[in-house]
Amino acid sequence: MYVAISISEEDVALIMGRRFQKAYPDALQSAHCPRCRKVDNATITVDQLWLNPAGDVLVEGKCEHCGGPLDKLIETGVEPRQYDQAMAIREYKIEVSKDYEVKR
Repeated sequence: MYVAISISEEDVALIMGRRFQKAYPDALQSAHCPRCRKVDNATITVDQLWLNPAGDVLVEGKCEHCGGPLDKLIETGVEPRQYDQAMAIREYKIEVSKDYEVKR
């Protein structure tokens, strides 16, 4: 299935492993908001997390400052251990638990 599926913050923690405590908050605080023109320092309030087929996490949310819609791609699929964990979570959600939504 070549679509992004919904995941939880706990899934992101499993994917990122030890990097989660530092890298995830840093990623949420380094978005670019075209609405209020905050360049790479807007903070995202998370609405939904998605796992794409490449093992990367897409964060959908709003700018904490102006409320405008924001997306942020966290490239977790480039690191082999993180990619393997992302694919294990993806396979489990799709094949076993059926506990996911598809990004439209």
